[in-house]
Amino acid sequence: MTGTQPHVAIIGGGITGLAAAYFLQEAARERGRPVAITLLEASHRLGGKILTERVDGYCIEAGPDSFLTRKPWARLLAERLGLGDELVPIDPRHRRTFILKDGRLHPIPEGLFMFVPLSLGGLVRSRLFTPWGKARMALEPFVPRGPAGDESIAAFVTRRVGREALERLAEPLLTGIYAGRAERLSILATFPQLKEAEQRHGSLWRGLGRARRHAGPNSSGAAGGRGGGGAAGDGTGPATARRTAGAGEAGDGSAFLALRGGLESLVEALVRRLDGVTVRTGVRVTGLSPAAEEDGAPGGTSGSGGAPPPAGPGSSRPRYALALSDGTQVRADVVIVAVPAFAAAELLAAVCLDAVPHLRAIPFVSVMTCALGFDRADVGHPLNGSGFLVPSREGRAITACTWVSSKWAHTAQPDQVLIRCYLGRDGEQQVMGLPDDAVVELVRRELRELMGIDAAPRLARVYRWERSMPQYEVGHLERVAAVERALARHPGLLVAGASYRGVGVPDCIRQGELAAEQALALC
Repeated sequence: MTGTQPHVAIIGGGITGLAAAYFLQEAARERGRPVAITLLEASHRLGGKILTERVDGYCIEAGPDSFLTRKPWARLLAERLGLGDELVPIDPRHRRTFILKDGRLHPIPEGLFMFVPLSLGGLVRSRLFTPWGKARMALEPFVPRGPAGDESIAAFVTRRVGREALERLAEPLLTGIYAGRAERLSILATFPQLKEAEQRHGSLWRGLGRARRHAGPNSSGAAGGRGGGGAAGDGTGPATARRTAGAGEAGDGSAFLALRGGLESLVEALVRRLDGVTVRTGVRVTGLSPAAEEDGAPGGTSGSGGAPPPAGPGSSRPRYALALSDGTQVRADVVIVAVPAFAAAELLAAVCLDAVPHLRAIPFVSVMTCALGFDRADVGHPLNGSGFLVPSREGRAITACTWVSSKWAHTAQPDQVLIRCYLGRDGEQQVMGLPDDAVVELVRRELRELMGIDAAPRLARVYRWERSMPQYEVGHLERVAAVERALARHPGLLVAGASYRGVGVPDCIRQGELAAEQALALC
């Protein structure tokens, strides 16, 4: 805090916190309202789960590898930062995605919009479903409209298109984004547009068919692997299914965009532009409390964990005090907590106790990615697509696999192949206990069985993301609303990030931007 200049502290240097810092800095300048901004990150690097490794001609994403075009906030930020020419769509020759069934890879049938058949030709020819399963999917337009309230993905999909469609297609497409279980994940928190299509049009066939006619071609909704947010995808899940009703796509029809220099180039560009922000890495916030009287503001406690002192725009009295691991303290009028919900619960316990049980109720699972680089001559598989998804019923350790160098040509040299596999999901966490060499051998064995790759990789990397994937279970939106109601009673406290309203890179950027707008209004 400098004089009467308000101060905003941002806890967390992932993409949400960085976006919040950047947009707050820019908005304060545009409106002529000086604000001191401090960003605090416990680790020694910024970017959170966005991590790119460039080695031996490969461009390897440890976390998200791309972002959705339907949610424009990541693309718009990249363009604003001067990275527009670096945006790369999926290679149009390799947009087909496969599903594993009984140990064999089957292409997702043409004419499907996610799991809804908008035309029957591809479905009829597919070997992915039984005749009864195909007939049940085709009956979707005649299924009565369901209840308006929340329900699990499993309940929703089974009611609309049947159990077979859920297990063989919808489950790996939809739940893979969250590394979750269809029986637990909320349809309203994950894919509200599906519920809306049913409620507005009486069927997904009518609702999504209309959206597809406006969206254009390439509407299977599949891209192979976890695409763009969370720990490994758009959201660190197979970011394949979020091609649904709503905004338009990239001009060439690609559902996803990557950056030629890797997603970390977005982080690097953001950090370069934070010239009005004090950035401190390697320092952890160990405590958050109402500012004490000696800090220029009266203290106070309440049954909700401590009421902040009154402070209006331009006030010189900070509301909150942040204790840091190096023994120093930061005082701030507004605090944006951009860390996972379980970490936010610990920080907010002393200032907003009412929010804590709701934050702690959001479960998390751990995931990992395993990247393997090969000489192209050693891989006999045609790699004629973007990758494959693995239903949980197949009993494999791999949950999804992206043929990265087919999907994004910039990620390897012409004589190289880069493959990235995903492991770990809700209820299947045992793999997280394996050492790296055992993970590599496990992945190699499954790729040998599924793709016939016998050669030893020239490069292998394992990236672990502990407690990285928030689970948007049934009732998630009510939990988030309860957190926001509790925080509203404590002016100057905000939360943002993948734990709340979207796990993908665009979602997190948007939440950071909204938090910045709220923070400036509170200063």
